[in-house]
Amino acid sequence: MTATVRPAARSDLDRLEAMIAHVDPGMLTMPSTREAMQARIDRSVNAFARGSVPPENECYFLVMEEDGELLGTAAIFTNLGVERPFYSYRISRDSKVSPEQNVKAELDLLHLVNDYHGDTELGTLFIERKARGGGRGRLLSFARLMLIAADPVRFGPKAMAEIRGFTDKEGKSPFWDGVGAKFFHMDYRKADVLSARDHRFIADLMPRYPIYVALLPDDARNVIAKPHPDAEPALAMLKSQGFHYNNVVDIFDAGPTVEAFIDHIDIVRSAIRMTAAEFQGGDLRAPGGLIALADLSRFAVTQFVNGEDLGAVLKRISASGADDVLVYRTPGKHA
Repeated sequence: MTATVRPAARSDLDRLEAMIAHVDPGMLTMPSTREAMQARIDRSVNAFARGSVPPENECYFLVMEEDGELLGTAAIFTNLGVERPFYSYRISRDSKVSPEQNVKAELDLLHLVNDYHGDTELGTLFIERKARGGGRGRLLSFARLMLIAADPVRFGPKAMAEIRGFTDKEGKSPFWDGVGAKFFHMDYRKADVLSARDHRFIADLMPRYPIYVALLPDDARNVIAKPHPDAEPALAMLKSQGFHYNNVVDIFDAGPTVEAFIDHIDIVRSAIRMTAAEFQGGDLRAPGGLIALADLSRFAVTQFVNGEDLGAVLKRISASGADDVLVYRTPGKHA
């Protein structure tokens, strides 16, 4: 597998526009029009061009390419909740006891919060169906973490990811029908799309008081923190890197949110910086993994396997000689 992940370029616009038609409607962090895609690319180009300074409000947009064909996307968004609130539900437990009646009740509550203020979000992970398998999903997901490892200053102290929540075959969300629809008076898709443009209406319409989970319909209660089946592999990959669920869910579909301090992410802690020449002179019997060209102006990531020609690996990311590279050896399984 010779796929490479790199920053999206303006010359990719036509191919990215064609990709939009293949994206599931539930993936709302993917631009849905040519104009929005152009704006996303421009924003990303500017983000990669900035210096190594703390985050402001950037989007780093990545594409996966193999044999000249674009096969997927991924993105990093910095400084959440600064320009506009980033709402979630945090789940807490309320315990009540009546000694006289020998009754104890433990009830979960949903609190509307903006807890991810200033954090970095991992999003827009999409792979064309024909390209799924062969380690491409891991490469695309982990390429974002390799980018963070290349220059952690740009991304702040903590990262998070909203995992897509459960919806049925018709695309309906039981959680939305049991909670959000009661306040918004619109369907799940419309509200989710609208939230991507304007978070003010969430604060205006969502209940300001905690919601007792026990009062919700069974089908809504049963999907809280339950990922969509298509999102389970993405969740497992992030957990393998040190991300954890911390009782926070999406306000629309109740999908789980996972988070990690950036310096606790395995790739950030374990990736080794060296020159391309040192990598090429390394042990071919060593475990496979990921390698990134560490210069963000030329950033690229690919994966390699045990015994592969290391010169060919470097050629895929256009690295040679004294170029700095980041190398992450995949624990357990080879890439």
